[in-house]
Amino acid sequence: MRTTLLPLLFVCACTSTTERSFEASVYGEEFIEEGIPDAIFSDGWSVTFDKFLVSVGDVSVSHTPLDEDAPFQIFDLAQASDGDGFPVAMGTVEVREEIAGYVIGPSNNVVAGNATEEDVALMKDGGYSIHVSGTATRGGESLTFIWGFATRTVYVGCQLQGSSDVQLTIHGDHLFYDDLFSETPKVAFDLIASADDGDGEITADDLAAVDITTQERYQVGDLTQITDLWSFIEQQTASLGHINGEGHCGALRDD
Repeated sequence: MRTTLLPLLFVCACTSTTERSFEASVYGEEFIEEGIPDAIFSDGWSVTFDKFLVSVGDVSVSHTPLDEDAPFQIFDLAQASDGDGFPVAMGTVEVREEIAGYVIGPSNNVVAGNATEEDVALMKDGGYSIHVSGTATRGGESLTFIWGFATRTVYVGCQLQGSSDVQLTIHGDHLFYDDLFSETPKVAFDLIASADDGDGEITADDLAAVDITTQERYQVGDLTQITDLWSFIEQQTASLGHINGEGHCGALRDD
């Protein structure tokens, strides 16, 4: 009997990969660098930021860290960048999926991006992920605010669509959205302004004293534990992060 050796056929269910280099930056757009004009607000206010500090880290592409050993960094997005934003990380990875991810959260292992050492100390000592200060103005009325948030948000599934740029775009106007889940929320300040206790500075305590359960707007969906204006704005911080301008990411609160 004659034996014939047949070639073996291997079927590989492999995902095609390509190796690419990426540069990641963080950018607050004109609304943070230059201010949010009154035309954006539904009630005629405008807002400028003195500081907009964020703690950013764990930048990844295709589930692979761009710089595995990089610490979290503090950036002041209110500083002018000529539209370029500020460098965060760079690296070369094998791309299996055209997605990126990153985290905005507090960290003990944090260093200055473009922020001052005083800003870094403020963020570390307060356990903050985001710290903003600014002024809201309408007509002759002016109110200041200084808010620190200790939230941690993991942004996942940010679609890159072939781009080698990974711009972590932070939308400062979302802090003033009047609905947590609407696709067409208004940008508003009237209710926030009403929290002022007479000293001209709106604090977290002032906002926590405002009951939103009787408001027609300021809807929270199934997050019924959110009953005051501070908790509402705190939750809204999870919506700040985008990718490459208007690109969307999944946002997971993890704090």
